[in-house]
Amino acid sequence: FDLVMEQLTRGIELFDQYNTDPWYAQAILLIESPGQLKKSVAGAYGPFQLMPAVARNQGLVVNKSKDERANFERAAYGAARLIRTICIPEAKKILNNRGIEYKETDLWFRLFVLHVYHAGAGNVSAVVNAINPTNGGKDLIKMMWLTSAGNFGNNSQNYTQLALAATLILEELIHAKY
Repeated sequence: FDLVMEQLTRGIELFDQYNTDPWYAQAILLIESPGQLKKSVAGAYGPFQLMPAVARNQGLVVNKSKDERANFERAAYGAARLIRTICIPEAKKILNNRGIEYKETDLWFRLFVLHVYHAGAGNVSAVVNAINPTNGGKDLIKMMWLTSAGNFGNNSQNYTQLALAATLILEELIHAKY
């Protein structure tokens, strides 16, 4: 947490500047290589763990001589844009197709969007189809933790559990200091 605290403040500011709910910046930064620049086995890189093609689609330069995913501000721009223009709209589409009501500020909806960020809309759609829910809420998220479909497996199931745990620990740390 000490490694990522400075990044959290900056990420929240940047997401707010990019008209994207800053909660997502906090959640992603807490669980994706906190305070470090590591490349995943799948090829995701940078503080927001963007895949090369995804980063390019969001306006970042990723080639043999330059990788803007390592630049915090550019990576935040790409992640914020991805969430705002793809993840949230795709999450809404999946839920709307099933007639499931949501509010964008509900924690369960935010977690659902994080699943889209991590696993992709197609995989989230596959797991939702496997669950066949009639309602959203925490029960849907808990079912997603227990259900695999497509490429929505263990890492995807655990993604929002990690986000919740990290957020709770962060809150405890902040309250302990103040």
